[in-house]
Amino acid sequence: MNVVGIIAEYNPFHKGHAYQIQKAKEQCGAEFAVVVMNGDFVQRGEPAIFDKYTRTKEALLGGADLIFELPVRFGLSSAGDFAMGGILALNALPFVTHLCFGTETGDLTPLLQAASFLCDEPDSYRTRVKHFIKQGILYPKARSLALAAESGLPTETWDSPNNILGLEYCVALQKLHSKIKPFTIRREGQGYHDNDTPALSDFPSATFLRKQIRKAGEKENLSLSDFSSLIGYSLLTAKDLCRIKDITPDLSDRIRNELPKYREINEFVKTIKNPSLTTGRIKRSFFQCLFDIEKEEPVMPYLRVLGMKKEASSLLSQKENASCQILTKLAFDVPKMDDTAKKLFAKDLLASDLYRQVFCHKYNQTLPNEYQHSPIVL
Repeated sequence: MNVVGIIAEYNPFHKGHAYQIQKAKEQCGAEFAVVVMNGDFVQRGEPAIFDKYTRTKEALLGGADLIFELPVRFGLSSAGDFAMGGILALNALPFVTHLCFGTETGDLTPLLQAASFLCDEPDSYRTRVKHFIKQGILYPKARSLALAAESGLPTETWDSPNNILGLEYCVALQKLHSKIKPFTIRREGQGYHDNDTPALSDFPSATFLRKQIRKAGEKENLSLSDFSSLIGYSLLTAKDLCRIKDITPDLSDRIRNELPKYREINEFVKTIKNPSLTTGRIKRSFFQCLFDIEKEEPVMPYLRVLGMKKEASSLLSQKENASCQILTKLAFDVPKMDDTAKKLFAKDLLASDLYRQVFCHKYNQTLPNEYQHSPIVL
């Protein structure tokens, strides 16, 4: 039996995602599609526009069969760490046979070639990256230029958000010596960051949909600015910023020097940004500070089920064969965790609790906490 894995954010879920799930199942003859999805915060360093339960239900209605939550330690990370977290999760599940991801070209071969090169990372490549950074080029672009120069592959291979993630998935699969077989589907519709009005025949981008949702103001949602006070307080009270996962001494110094000017998070990000720091990196580091995500080796000691279709229950019957603990009922499962897992899961709980508190305060509502939530079953 084939089971296809997908790593996603669904921020929000849209027609393009449903198309990918359908085509993924068709292309590898999969009976089920298993998704590892970000929780309440996404890789770009922002809160998800809708909470994880809303997005889980939409994904199940859109064709997914079983959805797990990607721990926040990986969800709020660079493309490489995000991809590694997703692959660690899928690799821990005994039933996943394939990995599907979208790319602009739909061509897997050059990504596998580039991944093989990056798994070794020769000294000459690292030297080139440092050289480009010293010239004021941001790390992602410096890495792209160095990879093209050293590997001989065209930069078009990875010069788009989806191709970058696809490359990182291939790197993670090779580093873990995974038996999961990757394949890619050509992305249809608008580009990843396109926020213009799409043609009627296009699949709208998530960026465009978020813009329209906030413009309409009809659906309750959260944005980065809703967390301004919490972020400001966490940066102000942090004793050692360099403990935080993606905060370097240089970034720590910039934050400390500019912190007296802090008023609002979006403006502060612009103040901190310089040629060596991307906006995404800065925002991620702020939320890492808020959730106390430290510099630690990547591990996947558990996976939490967010939702499933009844037809996919046969997959969960194999959970004893998984290489990590599968969480379905927190009150029962959390006490069984070891100390490492409990420490990691505490950050997931904090992230979800703060998201819930900010939402409840903004919309004057009361929502159930994480222990009161059961997996969504359709």
